[in-house]
Amino acid sequence: MSKTLLAPLGLLFCSFALAGTADWFGEAGDESAVAMPVSEVMAQVEALDGQTLTVSGRITDVCTNRGCWAVFEDNGEMLRIKVRDHAFAIPEDARGPAIAHGVLERVEVSREHAEHLVEADGADASLLEQDYEYRLITEGVRLTAAP
Repeated sequence: MSKTLLAPLGLLFCSFALAGTADWFGEAGDESAVAMPVSEVMAQVEALDGQTLTVSGRITDVCTNRGCWAVFEDNGEMLRIKVRDHAFAIPEDARGPAIAHGVLERVEVSREHAEHLVEADGADASLLEQDYEYRLITEGVRLTAAP
């Protein structure tokens, strides 16, 4: 390949790499929405059940199978962020500060499904200790810069 073609291609690939932290996976959220930290969501989780929220936290875990969920953590509280209808994938190596928008739902989790999440998808084993969890069924996730 000639040098005249390599330079523009290099710039194109660099622009994709640099754009990664500002881009949404899935649908872009309302940029003016104020994100609620996971710790605040979990402190009032029953009252927020069924509501549309923008949530902030630190991605600590991502589904290693299809990228269909991530775990957000904030001040020791955790919330699973589940991609609605597998509409997009969260990169398996995504870690750090992020926001997501969607609907908070309480979901019953069978023992078999919890075992699948832990064994096949890499979820935290604490999921095996209860028969439900709260999830944000998300339309979009965005990695953000550290505060």
